Amino acid sequence: MTLTDAELDQLIKDIGLKRPRGGSQRKPIAHGTYAGSKQHRYRREPLCEPCLEAERDQQRDRARVRRAGGDAA
Repeated sequence: MTLTDAELDQLIKDIGLKRPRGGSQRKPIAHGTYAGSKQHRYRREPLCEPCLEAERDQQRDRARVRRAGGDAA
């Protein structure tokens, strides 16, 4: 069973647990961006379609730069 972020937050609130210092709630995923795909991977979640497409675009751009012989920016 996998909980969504909202369900996890509600469960923590219901149980009465305190959040650890320095880290409040999970930050929302920036869907449709390369950063969003990295957030999915960090959380060990499957990538949504917009994030998967953004990751493909990033990889395609990096490969194009490498083939052209330039530095990736």
